[in-house]
Amino acid sequence: MRILIIKTSSLGDIIHSFPAIEDIKKNYPESRVDFLVDNTFLSTAKLNKSIDNFFPISLRETKNQSFMKRLKNLNEEINESFKNINYDFVIDFQGLMRTQIIGSKIKKISSSKNFIGYDFRSAKEGLFTFLYDRGINVTKDEHAVMRMKKLAAESLNYELSKEHEYGFNQEGLGKKNKIIFVHGSSKRNKEYPLDHWKKLADHLNNLNLDICIPVHGENQLNFFKEINKINSRSFKLETDNFHEIKEEFVQCSFFIGVDSGLTHICAGLGLSGIFLFGPTDPSKVGPVFDHQRVIKRSEMTEINPSLIIEMLKEESFE
Repeated sequence: MRILIIKTSSLGDIIHSFPAIEDIKKNYPESRVDFLVDNTFLSTAKLNKSIDNFFPISLRETKNQSFMKRLKNLNEEINESFKNINYDFVIDFQGLMRTQIIGSKIKKISSSKNFIGYDFRSAKEGLFTFLYDRGINVTKDEHAVMRMKKLAAESLNYELSKEHEYGFNQEGLGKKNKIIFVHGSSKRNKEYPLDHWKKLADHLNNLNLDICIPVHGENQLNFFKEINKINSRSFKLETDNFHEIKEEFVQCSFFIGVDSGLTHICAGLGLSGIFLFGPTDPSKVGPVFDHQRVIKRSEMTEINPSLIIEMLKEESFE
């Protein structure tokens, strides 16, 4: 059986799709699972070791092109990639108008009779759900991980598992004297104040813990420099390569992170940690493992670092 999963973006959302991929492989170990993803997030998708083949397409890279040129280029990409492939199932995990149209075209090219996605009520964008051969209702109130797990289980007719595996290579997981600060976010209202991070860094001086700080761009580099003034055991992880990021994270045992894609990588690896949530809802995008804790306030500034420090005191660090 050959299956195509459509999940074009974004970083954290793609990580959330991995447990459904693992469920498919567990129930159909001989199946071939391919993955259609925006080229921007290809390296993120490749973190999953169970996916057989990847099909990157240019969506974000071409967003400034005219509509007609963008459509022409996208058609050419799809025709070239899928002209010699026959899929038994095409499943749209994204649920957007553009993925409904893309999936419909792939269905025709690959002669698939099973193009499946969320139904009109539960898709993020319902306008083109009529293109699906079958629409499945999965309430939007579900956690993102469970939404995709349920969609996959219903589509392929297997029993839903409540266990979560992410398909990461976890060799060497859990060096006890490293902790990760995931501070960067694409949205300012998800960021935790620098002064609060400094208080945490100062506390960690007493625990002899190295602090791994992912750095991308000048603002995050400046963040690292400020933390390093407080705690000289902090070090920067300055790479855009998600495989390298994951390999460094594997060497750590704990994380403190805002709602961002890198924090979801930490969570998927099974590290212990603390999620910091402001405006977003942890019941829909938060951790799925019990040993990962959540602090939720209406504003990130309202999360007192002393609360995090108290939680850290309950952890065992070597």
